[in-house]
Amino acid sequence: MDQATMHGAIRGLYEGILDPAAWQQSLRALTAIAGTTHASMMVWDTVRDQVTVNEVVNPVEELFLAYENDFQAMDPAKAFAPRLVPGAWYVDARDLGHQAMARHPFYGEFFHKFELGSYMACLVERQPHYEVYFSMQRSLAQGNFSGDDAQRLDWVVPHMRSAIAIRDRTLALSTMTTLATRLIERLAFAVAVYSPDRRLLLANTAGERWARRLDPLGKTTEWQLSRSFMEMLHGACDPAKPQAAMAARATGPNGSQAEVLVLPLPASHAFASTWQTPAALVVVHEAGAPSVLLDSVMRNLYGLTPAETRLVARLATGEGLPEASRQMRIRHETARTQLKAIFLKTGCTS
Repeated sequence: MDQATMHGAIRGLYEGILDPAAWQQSLRALTAIAGTTHASMMVWDTVRDQVTVNEVVNPVEELFLAYENDFQAMDPAKAFAPRLVPGAWYVDARDLGHQAMARHPFYGEFFHKFELGSYMACLVERQPHYEVYFSMQRSLAQGNFSGDDAQRLDWVVPHMRSAIAIRDRTLALSTMTTLATRLIERLAFAVAVYSPDRRLLLANTAGERWARRLDPLGKTTEWQLSRSFMEMLHGACDPAKPQAAMAARATGPNGSQAEVLVLPLPASHAFASTWQTPAALVVVHEAGAPSVLLDSVMRNLYGLTPAETRLVARLATGEGLPEASRQMRIRHETARTQLKAIFLKTGCTS
């Protein structure tokens, strides 16, 4: 096997993160290297005990339909799967044995019907509810796989695992970004999320308009804030001790006004899963627009319960926890429990 072929197969896996055709071409190259009849990616839903075959090289529709519908339930490899660790191979002739293969109905009733004699599969990824395998099949005329065949392909396994992990992450990020954008677009106020270095990470339409007013990329803004916008961003993004809700009054050129609220958005927040770093959530309420109170922001964007929201509203006025608990007529221990939940959900520590 020459280096150019190996590098081409590896390159195709990484290009396949975004290009399905490149992934398919890489699997074809691996099929040729191993001298196999078919190859495929297989996803085992371990909850429903159902295997789905996709990304097949040299597809035979009847073969893989028969496997999914009738014969995957008796696949002898399933008994060996729990012993595998990610990156390890199951090789039927080595693990099941020649005599067991000759007696097993999976081979007599299924494999031999399609002129297949042996297969091996590598556990590429194991998740709580599913597992991903790379499987290769040989015809009866090609003989059985051996442990040496699997060992000769070990060089590609780390790259396949890495590429699949990146591909899954890319899909998850794309989905989360779409959902987050749709959600904040429904809010009745301007919302924007900033990184510590002032990059705009996420915003609804109103938020984009206010982003140009609050931080106009070096240009002079006609809106004046009662406190530094950059100081509020840095305070909210402090990874060690993010500052709690900060507010400023914005005054426009014609005397129009708005309230700007800046809160910490921790990396653990659902919105932040696309960038995995602390960020600043900026909410703007324009004078004359429908009222946007602190409790609605905390409830909609941080998932606080009504009781937690009421406590936040009191603490935001400067009340201490003992006074807030007395005014709310709840036990101090109850208020402390609610405060811990608030800290956990908002990422604040004080």
